[in-house]
Amino acid sequence: MLLVWLWVQLVHCSKAAELSLKVTDKEPPKQFSESIRKALQPKAVQLLNGETPAFEFWFSSEIPLKSKPASPDKALDALHDTTLLGAVNVGAGQRDYKDNEIAPGVYTMRFGLQPQDGDHLGTAEFPYFVVLIPAVSDTQPDGISTFKAMTKASGKDTSSNHPVVLSLRPASSESGDLPKLNEPAPDHKSVRLKVPAKAGPEKTSVVFDLVYKGHGHIQ
Repeated sequence: MLLVWLWVQLVHCSKAAELSLKVTDKEPPKQFSESIRKALQPKAVQLLNGETPAFEFWFSSEIPLKSKPASPDKALDALHDTTLLGAVNVGAGQRDYKDNEIAPGVYTMRFGLQPQDGDHLGTAEFPYFVVLIPAVSDTQPDGISTFKAMTKASGKDTSSNHPVVLSLRPASSESGDLPKLNEPAPDHKSVRLKVPAKAGPEKTSVVFDLVYKGHGHIQ
């Protein structure tokens, strides 16, 4: 009987951990500055545990690009470092790509390329990341312009001073209804997104996977 009970609990916990996706009209929280809020879409991409949001994302109304991507899988190469991708409200119990717990709260999300140095060699399959910065420390869309300033603002309240990061992965296709839940690699769960973008005067979009569960090779 004990084994049966344990098995039932395991199944229950496994199902409870599966998140559902919902897109809803919802303004970004007031904790963000007015300048940041104006740069975001007035709708949220929610990842729900039952009725409780684990993540609520608000993406930029238009992401500036270096150039128009040649194909969907090249989209992330067209982003500038520190670009504001959006904002997020993180619920309790979530972890980042370093497998560190994320303090519940609201964060801006900026694009960051993993440093190409010996400290990060082999830790992730792709070098693209979202860097989470507490809303109180990031109040202007163009207010953070260097990698050093971005990572310092992200990591200043963490015990290790390491920035809080979520992995981004290129998407090979932009077909089908987006956003959608995806499993881009073993032990990884993501939401595939299509976000409006602009390359010079030309309007376009970028498609990518944002990993909300899973971590890299921890060092």
